[in-house]
Amino acid sequence: MKTQISKYTAIFLFILIGLNVKAQDSLNNRKPYEISIKEAIDKGMLDIRINGAYDPRSFYDEIDRNGVHYGKCMLINFKSKIDSTILLHLDCGTQLIPIDSNVQTMIVTQKVIFPLYPLYEFSSRFYAMCGQLHDAAPTIETTFRIGELADTGLVKLANYLSDNYMQNMPGQHAMWAYTDQANFNELIKYGADSLSIAKTKQILYDLNLETTLTPKMAAAQIEDSNEVSINRYYIYAGLGLLGIFAFTVLILMIKNKKDLLT
Repeated sequence: MKTQISKYTAIFLFILIGLNVKAQDSLNNRKPYEISIKEAIDKGMLDIRINGAYDPRSFYDEIDRNGVHYGKCMLINFKSKIDSTILLHLDCGTQLIPIDSNVQTMIVTQKVIFPLYPLYEFSSRFYAMCGQLHDAAPTIETTFRIGELADTGLVKLANYLSDNYMQNMPGQHAMWAYTDQANFNELIKYGADSLSIAKTKQILYDLNLETTLTPKMAAAQIEDSNEVSINRYYIYAGLGLLGIFAFTVLILMIKNKKDLLT
């Protein structure tokens, strides 16, 4: 009897261990929960700090290559306050609002997902562009908070720059052309030349965004509208002439018929 009980006990323990191993394996393979950074902040899941990545105390041969107005010009620091792993996403087109109103609002130009591990702290740089031409550029001394998505045109522009790997000067100038209606003379101060402006204009044309740099789009639309009107006029005129011709033929036929009868 004791042997039989021991056998059943061993089988039960074996099944229990197998179920536990399977459960642990399922937990290990389960994808971490994904949440927006803004929602995670609202739920008190982490502490966060966002700054510009540029340090004005350091010397740079080419400033923007190292991230002042565009590129990986923003720095984010996380400190988890929960005991589980989550994924934090920051969407393309999100506005980063400066605490100092003299600093530019920044626009995220590439969606990014950060893994946040239990009770862990880490920092990372990410892509963004300046969204206000005449305000100051971000530095490590300026802090930001996460805002809402920008307007539809700006979100469309940010996604285009992300999808086409245009984290560069023509992309930044396209953004300023949209947000500030910046013209060629203004953008020259920020490195623009005829070649770069041609690329900037192409971005704006591709997205059908009307700016100071791309005013011909409105003119083209007017021309298209005028062409349609002119074409419609020709159609109506042709129909009118056709009607006059048919009426004339009918009158002549009636007249000939009367002549034959007389």
